[in-house]
Order: sequence, then structure tokens, then C-alpha cells
Amino acid sequence: METPARAAPTPGRLAVRELGHVSFFVRDLDATRRFYRDVLGLAETGTGKNGRIVFFSAGVHHHDVSCELARAEGPGPQPRGVPGLYHVAFDIGTSPEDLAAARRWVEAHGLTPFGEYDRGFCIRDPDGHELEVYIDVGGPDMAPHTPHTLGAPRRSRGAPRQRVTPSRPSRGR
Repeated sequence: METPARAAPTPGRLAVRELGHVSFFVRDLDATRRFYRDVLGLAETGTGKNGRIVFFSAGVHHHDVSCELARAEGPGPQPRGVPGLYHVAFDIGTSPEDLAAARRWVEAHGLTPFGEYDRGFCIRDPDGHELEVYIDVGGPDMAPHTPHTLGAPRRSRGAPRQRVTPSRPSRGR
């Protein structure tokens, strides 16, 4: 299958170019920092709201994930299949060796992978959010992740982007 071409922008119409970032409410910023920085390897790029928010980057944007200290207790993650956020996926490499190394790494940090398939697996962050880590094996006929999309067409990722450094200030994203 061919990668779908992006339609030309229509004046006055909304045209999403890419996902900017994902934001979570969390119970414990210290545990969140240890997980996203030390386990997933994202760079901590700053804080906001007098330290109530911490920003993490995979290296392209100032932040790909933001985590804000929750203002109220909640029920936690919803059961699978009910409306709401299902998971967030992170591309961690291109080879089975990259995937095996990632599995060893998360297990060494006390996490138990689940939902495994040939190109990825899932883990949970300290607040129970489901995160998928996967390898991007390339090719226009392969979707970037999840077992139920294997073989589905994939959107082109476009030209390589410049990576940012953790010291770059936030631009209000």
C-alpha cells in the first residue's frame, strides 16, 4: 500500500500537522520524574506553574510529555474498552535487538511488560497510564505500532527535524 498523500490546506480549515504533546495529571512528581527521565530516558526540559508541571522531551520538541500534579484524587486508570485515553506510544528503535534491550531495561527497573507483540510491548507509568514502546521497522505498508494495525498503511513521517537541547525555554506549548 502507498502512504497517503497529505491534502493541500484549504483556506479557513483546520489542518493538524502533527501531535504536539501529551499531558497527564499525576499523583507524585518525584515518581513521575524518575519514571519518564530515568526509565524512559526522556530529557527533563523544564517546569511550570511554580513546579506543579514537569516537561519531558524525546529530543525534537521542547516537550513531548508534560505531567502536572493532580489537583484532586481520582479513580485512576479506567478499565480497558471504556471511552478515554487508551495508551501513548513511543518509538524506541528499529531492530529486534533494540526491542529486546528495551525489554531488559524496563524489567531491570521493576516493570512487567504486557500486551507483547513482535514489534513492541506495553508498560505502566507510576499512575497506571498505559505506555507502548515499539520498534519502527519502516516501510510504507507498516503502521507504527499496535498489533491490530499491523499491515495498515502508515503516514509518512516527513523530513528529519532538528533536535532540541533540554535548555531550550518553553514557548507556551
